[in-house]
Amino acid sequence: MEWLSAMNPAEGLQDALRWIVLFPLFGAAVNGLLGKRLGRANVHLVACGAVFASFVISAIALYTVSFGDVSRITDQWWRWFSIGNVPVEMSLTIDRLSAVMMCVVTGVGFLIHIFSTEYMSHDEGYWRYFAYLNLFVAAMSLLVLGSNLLVMFVGWEGVGLASYLLIGFWYTDDAKAFAGRKAFVVNRVGDFGFLLGIFTLVGLFGTIEFEQLKALSASITPDTVLEAGIFSGWTLGAAITMACLFLFLGATGKSAQLPLYVWLPDAMAGPTPVSALIHAATMVTAGVYMVARLSFLYAWSPTAMATVAVVGALTAIFAALMAYAQNDIKKVLAYSTVSQLGFMFIGVGVGAWWAAIYHLVTHAFFKACLFLGSGSVMHAMRDETDIRLFGGLRKEMWHTWATFGISTIAITGVLPLSGFFSKDAILHGAHANPNLFFPWVPTFTYAIGLVAALSTSFYMWRMFNLTFHGERRGMLEHRAHEGGNAMVGPLWVLAGLAVGSLVWGLPLSGGARFENFLKPVFRAADENIARMTALGAQKLGVPVPPPPAHDFAAMLPGYLIALVVALIGFGIAWYLYLGPGKDIPAKIAQGAPALYRAFANKFYVDEFYQAVIVAPLSATARFLWRVVDAFAIDKLVVNGSAVLTGWIAQLFRYFQDGNVQRYAVVMAVSAVVILWIFLG
Repeated sequence: MEWLSAMNPAEGLQDALRWIVLFPLFGAAVNGLLGKRLGRANVHLVACGAVFASFVISAIALYTVSFGDVSRITDQWWRWFSIGNVPVEMSLTIDRLSAVMMCVVTGVGFLIHIFSTEYMSHDEGYWRYFAYLNLFVAAMSLLVLGSNLLVMFVGWEGVGLASYLLIGFWYTDDAKAFAGRKAFVVNRVGDFGFLLGIFTLVGLFGTIEFEQLKALSASITPDTVLEAGIFSGWTLGAAITMACLFLFLGATGKSAQLPLYVWLPDAMAGPTPVSALIHAATMVTAGVYMVARLSFLYAWSPTAMATVAVVGALTAIFAALMAYAQNDIKKVLAYSTVSQLGFMFIGVGVGAWWAAIYHLVTHAFFKACLFLGSGSVMHAMRDETDIRLFGGLRKEMWHTWATFGISTIAITGVLPLSGFFSKDAILHGAHANPNLFFPWVPTFTYAIGLVAALSTSFYMWRMFNLTFHGERRGMLEHRAHEGGNAMVGPLWVLAGLAVGSLVWGLPLSGGARFENFLKPVFRAADENIARMTALGAQKLGVPVPPPPAHDFAAMLPGYLIALVVALIGFGIAWYLYLGPGKDIPAKIAQGAPALYRAFANKFYVDEFYQAVIVAPLSATARFLWRVVDAFAIDKLVVNGSAVLTGWIAQLFRYFQDGNVQRYAVVMAVSAVVILWIFLG
C-alpha cells in the first residue's frame, strides 16, 4: 500500500467523492435512455462497471480515513440554497462510518449486479431493470455520503423512488404493482416525520450540517439541557427528544419497524436480486444508519433512545413470530429482515452503536446470500416459492445448499460465524448498558432479544430443512439445476464474507476490532451519554455506574446463553421437521386452527390497517370526490355557473332580437319613465 500513501489520496478524494454517486447515476441514464439499442452484454457492462467503479473509490476512501492522516474527507459540491440565514450545501462527507456503509452498498451491490446478469437474462425489460438498479445505488450513496440532513433526505427519497420502481418492476401484474404502491405510500408517512425532524433541528440549532450539530451537541451540559429552549414551554432536552422522535418515525418507515413495517413483506413481489439489494443489505438499513449518524443528539435524549430500543425489541419478536408459519421462502426471509433490523435498533437504542453497525454489516453479507440463494432455488424450481413443495434439493444444488447453510448458521447466531458475535454484542450491550432514566429498558430489551433470537433460529432452520433436506414433497417430475458461475460466484463470496467478518467482532482484551475502529466516530455520543448518566445519578442520588466492559471475560456468560438459545431453536426445528416429531406441526394446525391462521395471516395486521385506516380514508376520499369535487365543484360551481349564464342569456334574447321597432318602443318607454322619475 506504499504507492497509495505516496499518492496522498485524501487530496484527490476531495473532488472524487461525487463520482461514487455519479458513476451509477450515469449508468442509470445510459441504460435507461439507450439500453434497448445497446444489447444485453453492453447493458451489463455499463451497469456492473459503474457500481464497481464506485466500489473502488469507496475502498480507497475507507483506506484513507482508516490509515491516512485525515479522519474525514469532504467534497464541497455547490451552495444549494438558504433557509433564512441557514445555508444548505450540496456536499458529501466520508468518515469511517460512511466509508464502511459505502463499501457494503457498492460491494454487495456489485455482487448482486453480477448475479442479476444471469438471473434476469431472459427478461425483456433487462435494460430497465439495470437502469433502476443503478439509480438505487446512486440514491443510496447520496443518502450515506450527504454531509447534512437535506442531502441525506434527497437520497432518502431517491431510494424510495427506486424501490417503488423495482418492487413494481413487473407492473403488468396487478398484485406486484400494488406492492410497489404500498411501499411508496407507507414510506411517505415516515418521510413526513423525517421532514418534521429536520424542521425542528433547524429551529433549534440553526443548522442541519452533521459536523456543526455534533459541535453544538458537545456544548450542551446537563444544566442547559433542562433549560428552556427556543420553543415556548419546551426545555432544550424536550425539543431534542421531539426532533429525534420525528426522525425515528422516518426510520420506522424506511427500516420497516412497528408500526410501518407492513410494506416490506409485500415488497417481495419484485425480482429476488432486488430483495437482496434493497430489502436486506442497503435501503432498509438507512434508518439504523441515520440514528447512528445522529448518535450525539440521541445521546441527549434518554426518552428517544428508550423508544428506539423498545420499538426495535418489539419489532424483533413480532416479526419473528410472524415468520413461524410462513411457507413462501422469500416471505420468511422478509420477516427475518424486519426482525434483524429490530436487533439493530436495540443496539443504537441502548448506546451499543458499534454493535448495531457491525450487525448491519454482517447482516448485509449473510442476508444477501440468503436472498440470492432463494433466487437460485426459485430459478431452479420454475419460480416456485412454497417451501412445502421443496425438499431434498441438497442433492441437486450443492453450491446453493452449502452457501445457504453457512448464512443460516450466521444469522441464527451459532458459534463461530459473524452473526454470533454481532448479534450477541447487541444483546450484551442491551443487558450491560445502564439506563438510570428508564431502568427497566435493559432487562426488557435483553429478554425480548433472547426470545427473538430463539425464534430466529427456529424459523430459519425450519426453512432450511424443508427446502434442502428430506425428500421432495412436490414437483416430483421436475429436476432442479444449479445456476451458472454468475449466480454461484456471488453466493460463495457473500458466504465467505459472512464467515470472514467474524474477526472484526472477536472480544479482545481491548475491545473488538470493529468497536475500536468506530470509536472515533461515536466518541461524541459516548461522552454525551456519560454526561446524561451523571445527571441521572445526581437526580437519583446513586453512584455513577461504570461503562460496560466488552472484553471476553465480561461477554462470556452472554455468549454461552446466546449459544444455548440458538442451539435450542435448531433442535426444535430438527425435531419437528426432520426428526421424530414431523407429525406435530400438522397436529397443531388441526388442533388449534384459529391460532395457526393467526400466525399464517401475520396476526391480521394488514386486515386491521385496511379496516381502521385504509377503508375510512378511501371512503372519505370517495365522498370528497363524488360530493365535493364532482357535484359541488363540477356541477354546481363550474357547470352551474355556465347553466345560469345560459339562462340569463336566454332571457335577454327576448329583448335583443334585432327588431328595430321594438328597440324604438323600449327606448321611448324608458325615456318616459326617466322623465317621470326626475320631473314628477
